[in-house]
Amino acid sequence: MTLLTLILNAGWEDICNRLNRETDFFLKDGIVIDRNIEKVGKEIYITYSVKELNTKKYTADDFKYIFKYYMANIFSEIIINNIEERLAYKILSSQYFYFGLQERKAILKHFNNIQKDEMYQYEEGVLCTISKKAKIVQQMMNYFMENDAIHMEGFIRFRLRSYTEELENNIDRAVEDFIMEKEYNEFIRLLRYFVDIQEAKIDTVHVLMSENGNYHLYDSKNRMINNEYLEDLALEMADKDISCDDLLISSLITLAPKKVGIHFSANGPRKEIVETIQKVFSDRVYICSGCNLCGSVKNIKQE
Repeated sequence: MTLLTLILNAGWEDICNRLNRETDFFLKDGIVIDRNIEKVGKEIYITYSVKELNTKKYTADDFKYIFKYYMANIFSEIIINNIEERLAYKILSSQYFYFGLQERKAILKHFNNIQKDEMYQYEEGVLCTISKKAKIVQQMMNYFMENDAIHMEGFIRFRLRSYTEELENNIDRAVEDFIMEKEYNEFIRLLRYFVDIQEAKIDTVHVLMSENGNYHLYDSKNRMINNEYLEDLALEMADKDISCDDLLISSLITLAPKKVGIHFSANGPRKEIVETIQKVFSDRVYICSGCNLCGSVKNIKQE
């Protein structure tokens, strides 16, 4: 009895080998799955069959359904874990062909991070209750109800359209993330250049940062820094609706200190602003592990 015929493109030998290993699962029940492999042009045909007398307690139709469901589960994992990145790269190369090889690799890293974040959100119960894998299995089983042969690349392209559209959307998001990261790195490079060419106006600036984004600046003698330059800067940036983070970076660049000490409470500030200060001022920055100023951070939380 023929169970299923898979049609794979040449170059999928590793997937073919895995599928063949997976069918050995039925040997536990004493059921031997026969395999016939043919290569026709650039395609590989794998036909799975079983002798009806060998299906043990199952009827022929029941075992055929069980086998298809098992293979649908296996192939959903293969699509997600082995083929997904290949599909993503094909989408990226087609729709964003103007990016170079290294840029595409960087975009793929962003894409993989987005995929991992979505899986984490799903596990936390944030996304819909049907997982990506379950959706693929369901669509594949719907197809198997009327077909005993499946061309895998064609199935992915035409029957898993909603899945490939999700990949396309995440590639678009990855490109946006890549461009934002590139612009951010260029911005950091320019800020670092401004810092390097300026003479230091002050020896040390201590930055007291609360987790809600408020901050105070102190000099080496623990006196609050609040000179007219910073006041003018704050007024100018307030008119432009600039964030506290941007104001802090601009203040530090204006002061151009030789050293920047960062102090915060146990909860700490957002790590993004600390990382930005470290990138701009590099080896001038140190993170305080605990002092009197760190204890004063709680006084600026509500300001």
